[in-house]
Amino acid sequence: MQSTEIPDPQKIEEAFNIIMNTKNQQNGKEADSYLRNLEQNHPYILVSLLQIFENSQVYLNKFQALLLIKNVIVRNWIKCQIKDSQKIQNISEELKTHVKDKIVSFLGVVQDEKFKTEINLIISVIAKHDFPLKFQGLVNYFAQGLNTIVQSGSSNCAMTYDLIVSLKVVYQSVIQNRNTAFKLQQLQFFLVIWNNLLHLWKNVTSIQQQELQQNINNYSFVNKISKKLDRLLSLSIMSLNQEQDQEKIQLVFMLLLEKTAILIKNVQQQKLLQPNLKTLIHSLGNIQSLFSFSINQGFQDYLILLKLIIQNEWEDTRVLRTGLIGIFKILKSLLFFRDEQFYKKKLQEANSEQFKQTIQSINQLLNSFFQENMQFLIEQLIKIAAIPTDLSDEELIEQEEDLTIDDAKNEMQCPIFTICLICQDQLMQRFPEQFIQKITEIMQQLINSNFNANQQILESFFAILGSTPRLTTKLKVQPIQIQPVLQYLIKTNTIQCQRRFAFLCRSYCNCFSDSELPQILEYARLLLNNSQDQIVQYQTLMCIKSIIQYLGPNFDFRNVIFLEQVAPVIVKLLCNLQKSNILWPLLSLLEILIQKYSETNVNSMQILIKVIENSDIMVLMKTKSQLLIGALCDMFLALFVSFPLGTNLSHLFKLAIILIDNNLDSKETNIFELLQFLLQEYDPISDNNQTGILFSNLYLAHEKEFLEDTEFNHMSTILRIIEELLLLNLIQLTPNIFNLLQERLQIAQQIDCYDIAMILKKSCISLLETIILKQFDSITVQQIQQIIVFLIQELVKLNGGDQVDQMYYTIQYKNNILEILNRFVLKDIVSMIQVLNTVSISADSYFILWQDTAQHITNRGNRKINVISQLLFLKYLSKPTFEKVFQHVLSEAFPEIDYDFELRSKEFRDLQQQNRKKLINSRQSRLSKQFRNNHRKEVLQELCLYDETFNLRQFFFSTIQECMKLHNYSELTQIVNIQSVIDKMNQLINEK
Repeated sequence: MQSTEIPDPQKIEEAFNIIMNTKNQQNGKEADSYLRNLEQNHPYILVSLLQIFENSQVYLNKFQALLLIKNVIVRNWIKCQIKDSQKIQNISEELKTHVKDKIVSFLGVVQDEKFKTEINLIISVIAKHDFPLKFQGLVNYFAQGLNTIVQSGSSNCAMTYDLIVSLKVVYQSVIQNRNTAFKLQQLQFFLVIWNNLLHLWKNVTSIQQQELQQNINNYSFVNKISKKLDRLLSLSIMSLNQEQDQEKIQLVFMLLLEKTAILIKNVQQQKLLQPNLKTLIHSLGNIQSLFSFSINQGFQDYLILLKLIIQNEWEDTRVLRTGLIGIFKILKSLLFFRDEQFYKKKLQEANSEQFKQTIQSINQLLNSFFQENMQFLIEQLIKIAAIPTDLSDEELIEQEEDLTIDDAKNEMQCPIFTICLICQDQLMQRFPEQFIQKITEIMQQLINSNFNANQQILESFFAILGSTPRLTTKLKVQPIQIQPVLQYLIKTNTIQCQRRFAFLCRSYCNCFSDSELPQILEYARLLLNNSQDQIVQYQTLMCIKSIIQYLGPNFDFRNVIFLEQVAPVIVKLLCNLQKSNILWPLLSLLEILIQKYSETNVNSMQILIKVIENSDIMVLMKTKSQLLIGALCDMFLALFVSFPLGTNLSHLFKLAIILIDNNLDSKETNIFELLQFLLQEYDPISDNNQTGILFSNLYLAHEKEFLEDTEFNHMSTILRIIEELLLLNLIQLTPNIFNLLQERLQIAQQIDCYDIAMILKKSCISLLETIILKQFDSITVQQIQQIIVFLIQELVKLNGGDQVDQMYYTIQYKNNILEILNRFVLKDIVSMIQVLNTVSISADSYFILWQDTAQHITNRGNRKINVISQLLFLKYLSKPTFEKVFQHVLSEAFPEIDYDFELRSKEFRDLQQQNRKKLINSRQSRLSKQFRNNHRKEVLQELCLYDETFNLRQFFFSTIQECMKLHNYSELTQIVNIQSVIDKMNQLINEK
């Protein structure tokens, strides 16, 4: 549980000073560890930090206090813990109220700009969850502050600016929450501040326009306030309903539009007003995008305004960017108008005739504008979409790989080239026939002029041309015929033309005829062979990949020379390029080639060896790039599961082990997970244990790292790695492994997070079970009595009935414990009863707990063991308990006796083996990491079962009869007519 103690502010300040000033690394680490512990486990540190901010005389300590307050709130504000089946908040409501009151008291008082920024960030984090309903102090601050400003007429002052900035930060935070109830709260707050906010906006806008007329300098404080207010006004209406609140939405849109029109007339003379213009256009775009059906009045003027923006050149490129984004948002928000049925449905859903007319008017204006201006828009996009010349190879590739805008927060950082391609993408989706017609006309003009045009214009046109096939296929529209363009590019043969040729061929792959594809492939092969340009090589490889995927089984994978030529280029690029959206396609191609060539050719492993030797793949495995390491791990996973288990993949194993050997010290989680996966995949018979020796050497070389690694993400995986090594007989059982087990169990007992603790415990017990199974014949109950006691106590502890009790890891953990205990019941039941007595648990109590836990055992072998051990245990129960549990024992035993009888049939055993083999080889099962069944361990478990000569049916009858005699049952009716049940079962088995 989280501590309720208030940490000493003086100690916290001392830790701040040590971290900032000490040269002693150990002292710095201890101070950092102290603060981290407080941040994670002591929510009342917030009280201490607020005191430090208010009282400290050291500027940096005050700033550090604010940073730590924000971290604690982000980590704990809405988090809960479970105790006695109840949720308990990490930060109590009382503490939350104290923090909110204090933070609000700083607003308008703190003057330092850095402090104000951090305070606003803290408010935004709290507001996201609590504003306005649970943050009444902040509501009052804004409502009273706006009222005071309007009443006093002090629009142009620092106090106004600070309040507007804080309110804008809060709005930007809360609009991310789309919950209906939360939006209703926002609407109530909107009604509280609306009149004063609108009045303030009009006052500030009026002052700004007067200054513009008087040609007052561009640095006026009013411009600064006005810019924030424009954005705030647009944010304030985001919680409104577009049909019910259409009037207010339309009003704000028109006010901002009229202001933009005035500003755009002055912006060329006063260039420092361009940021204000950018904010206005951005705000208009957001309103139109969110309330696309409400914006009727002024919609045509807004379209003309956007046309004007992209028509002019701007010193501040953000103005152009916002204009392009505005066009993109209009097309995206109204894209569904293209679907006639959806359009009619929207009209039918309109609640009023006025709203219906608005939708019809918007559709008409949209179609009219874009059809009239299609030629202009395409030409302007080609002109604007200049590919920067100062980008690296990776950045140039990435620009055309990623045609997405993630979210509103990142859209202003999106390159103009990318936005242009996205705009043309939206244009084509909305007006496909007109768009293709205009593009074809422009292409024909270029062909007629023998491509006599500015090189930058040509490059932009080719880029737009290359992004169209995806949509022509999707919309089932006739693709553009680009053969003349390809001929021009081949003839010109500059590096830029080679890049564009490969990209266009990649894009138009499924548009070429069967006779053209081999020619394209051959030219791509020659291009790859002759060019040293990385972009040419990458785009050519992606072109080859597209052709391989398109041709499918018709691609000739018997041509080994092709693989030998392509693989080294892929490896070279993987070594040189580091962007994720570049690495994964390359690794995917390498994976496809290795897999397909191995499947197609008889001497697949020899081919693979030759490719490895003739390329720098070995060098690639020694990379230290975290991104590439992750990508390579994913590639190995995909490669191995594409071959059946037991296939000789020694050279793939060798490559992967080199990668692991070089990067274990990096502590990358995927490296440990890859090692575990490889051990689970490996079959020593496939290569006479050659790879096994490599695994063994790897462990010995890094044993210290394995045993000393205490990162939560690694500990469970390392235990599973050691378990696999033991199962494969690749390492010896040493005291170090027992010590490791003990240490990890102690760590698991101290972990607060239930899930993490349970995963670690399960891994420990699984390893313990393997150790016991491997030594089962020689080990005794007395030798490991301490372990058995621990397991029994864990089982009792987990029987508390908590709501988390049925979680997957808990069930598996309990199963593992029970499987171990069952083995020792079979081995020496008398000693097990004695162990139970030492921990004051009666045989009756243990058996009832045992029955409750055993219902989740799924493995057939373990279920058989469970039934046998329970039958053995029956004679140690008291008569009342025997009568209570006997019916359940019968119901559990019958299916296992039936299954045991079935197993005597060779046909049935063969079928079971086939099913198991199919399950073990399934891709899903092999990639399931923590959920993967350990088939080697299952084999070991079955070796410890009673052999085929053991007759479960006879054992069952003899045990029952012995128990009945023991408890002196003379009248059979006293115990649910046992004999009749037994006779019936006997009859069924005899019939079989």
